[in-house]
Amino acid sequence: MTKPLAFLPLFLGLALAAPSLEQAEALLKSGEYAQAALAYEAILAQDYGRVEAHLGLGVALFRAGRLEEARFAFDQMTRVFPERYEGHFNLGQVYLRLGKPLEAAEAFRKAAALRPTEEAYLGLAAALAQAGKAKEAAEVLRQGLTPDRSPAYRLALAQALYAAGGRAEAVPVLYGLLNQDPKRAEAWELLARILAEEGLKGRALRELDRGLAQVEGKARARLLLRKALLSEAPEPLLREAYALDPSLWEAAYLLGQARLRAGQAKEALPYLLSAYRTSPEPPVALALAGAYLRLKDYGSAYRYADEAGPPGAFLKAQAAYALGKREEALRLLEGNGAPEAQALKGAILLEMGRPEEAVALLRPLYEAGRDPQVGGNLAAGLVALGRFGEAELILREVLGRTPREASAWYNLGLALRGLGREGEANRAFRQAAALGSNEAQALLRR
Repeated sequence: MTKPLAFLPLFLGLALAAPSLEQAEALLKSGEYAQAALAYEAILAQDYGRVEAHLGLGVALFRAGRLEEARFAFDQMTRVFPERYEGHFNLGQVYLRLGKPLEAAEAFRKAAALRPTEEAYLGLAAALAQAGKAKEAAEVLRQGLTPDRSPAYRLALAQALYAAGGRAEAVPVLYGLLNQDPKRAEAWELLARILAEEGLKGRALRELDRGLAQVEGKARARLLLRKALLSEAPEPLLREAYALDPSLWEAAYLLGQARLRAGQAKEALPYLLSAYRTSPEPPVALALAGAYLRLKDYGSAYRYADEAGPPGAFLKAQAAYALGKREEALRLLEGNGAPEAQALKGAILLEMGRPEEAVALLRPLYEAGRDPQVGGNLAAGLVALGRFGEAELILREVLGRTPREASAWYNLGLALRGLGREGEANRAFRQAAALGSNEAQALLRR
């Protein structure tokens, strides 16, 4: 029997009803951005002239991190509604997030022309600053300044003037702001920085004290940090700043540096690690590499020196050498003409059985500074080359400065033996053995 045909439900031939604007807005408010975007798209598919749907779609996509789609949505809004401020302003925000400051500046200019709001001027200035146009950013904020602008706007103007090199112009703006809002820590901090850079250190410290009398809580930490940078005794101020705000990485970094300078690498580590967790800046990584080198944790030193970038190349070479990576250490030292780098390179060449290269490198270095360690390595290279007389002269000079250097006594013994002065050589070997030279002790036992 032939199977009968089923009837299709009538509603399949009809268009599905679009969600309402209220439903789309509810999805947006509840954080369901993907669903909200679909809802707004459906509304626009039926009526592309709904300004609320254009705006909602752009916002939903922006909050979902779908920046290119958000850019397109707001760009469409500016084309359909060129007179609407919101489209141009939000398009500028998206361009900023996309790292396209010139396009952002164009969008913010249009927004400010339609409605000269504070946020439009701030957005335009931010875009210009990101594009490297500091003077233009400052001029925009100056043009947009009106009596009703907020303290945040005035602070942004002062910061822009400072960034553009207009320190003196920023000062009256800051004083006006602080008369209006005396608890704004960033303004006190910038004022003190400018005064100090103008050579008015005493006045800068007095203004910081005025600020500390007004500012409360965690915000005080940055003022204490600035005061520490201007103080002859910074450590108590840095400790207080760090206690108030452990996320203030500069304070932790400076405390760690102070401990390093005092030769207390172990005590420096907690501060430096705290600073690095908050802000892994190259100077912090470099300080950590130095601390770990002193503690003979060469693996950690190598890691942080690598993260410090080019400034960490020498410390990375030191760590690589300590880890037995001599070829890598030599590569890292290429082009580094600093005496300490050349001294390390000479030592590595000597260990790699390349005494002629080591001697050629170390001789001018020793003659320039008479460093005993460099002299000891130079003499070891001369001994390896059989130039015993030259080696003896240098080693006696080295031992005159560092008489308890076991390796120098051992190498002197080798030089004297090479010169046929066996009795003197044995006395040098015994002195080396007494100072802990394993090589001399083994030789004397034969």
